[in-house]
Amino acid sequence: MANSRIVDRVKIRVQDRFSALAPFAAVLLLAGSAAANAGTAEQGRDCQVRKILDGDSLILDCAGDRLEVRLRCIDAPEKDQRPWSDRSRANLRRITPARVEVIPIERDRFGRTVADLYGADSERRFINLEQVSSGNAAVYRRYCKDPRFMETEREARRSGRGIWSEPGEHQSPWRFRHRH
Repeated sequence: MANSRIVDRVKIRVQDRFSALAPFAAVLLLAGSAAANAGTAEQGRDCQVRKILDGDSLILDCAGDRLEVRLRCIDAPEKDQRPWSDRSRANLRRITPARVEVIPIERDRFGRTVADLYGADSERRFINLEQVSSGNAAVYRRYCKDPRFMETEREARRSGRGIWSEPGEHQSPWRFRHRH
């Protein structure tokens, strides 16, 4: 019986020591993961724009590889939400140069590459953010935590640009998709 109590006390002490170390282990694990991703997070690929599909997706040619891209953080009106979808697509065509730099983030459930897109010209404009700024796309809050997008959308709303010029379902394409 005495041996049993000693073993139990030793187990508790060992558990306590490991429990005390758990938060530090988690921090080290996250730091290591962040460091590993830091080198690849901003490495882009130079690509040629082949086709603008709608206000938030394109087809690119990246050194012979076909890449279907969905712009991160934004959601543009759906094709059945005319004239807003037409305007959004036209604006994306207008602001996107022939050569772009794509920074892949992840793949969505449809197999598209979710990415940030920058003009590969001298201006190096952030295309995703420009769509929001012009009022041709809303921030897709479910998938975006980047404060730059939230602030840019607030300004577009205040100014009544694009989809913010009149109320309607075109301001939240995700709801439209859910209903149709």
